[in-house]
Amino acid sequence: MRTRWKVMFVVFSGVIMIMGGCSKSITDTATEKRIEIIQNPDSSLTKVKVETDGMLSELGYTHPHPFALNNEVLVDLNYYKENQISRGDIALFQVKKDKQATDIARVVGLPGESVQVKKGLVYINGNKLDTFYGSDPSSDKNDSMNKPLQLKENEYFILADVRWRGFHDSQSAGAFAEEEIVGKVVGYENRR
Repeated sequence: MRTRWKVMFVVFSGVIMIMGGCSKSITDTATEKRIEIIQNPDSSLTKVKVETDGMLSELGYTHPHPFALNNEVLVDLNYYKENQISRGDIALFQVKKDKQATDIARVVGLPGESVQVKKGLVYINGNKLDTFYGSDPSSDKNDSMNKPLQLKENEYFILADVRWRGFHDSQSAGAFAEEEIVGKVVGYENRR
């Protein structure tokens, strides 16, 4: 009788392990939903005016929203000289085709990955990006990409949190090279 229970336990454990390993999603538990308020920013941070509203998603910011048009966010232009670009980072990047020199959006795809946006959802290598910025309910009826974009070495996929407002992100401009990502948005001053 004991042997039968042992066999059933081993089979049940194996099924649980297989089911757990077959996850069809990628998670990000490290990225905070909101950038922080910095009361007295030091001189190493640069104030950058928000010129598009692709990051104006509802994440519980109090008024005024840091990513509202004409507000300023604080960018560390030296951050990526000492740190790697990571999924979830809100980055300042060079715009490829427009009068505007830079824009702000989130890094969602990393070198070597395949990225697709379907009905507001982000898929990495065919797996759903299961995090707060992995879906945009305001875009759930539209496909912004017909096929996945395969990132090469040193390429990143940058995406606005509000997909249909991402005028300069990877949905329309394609992959961004590491040198086109010029800084990390680290916070904002609350000027009430």
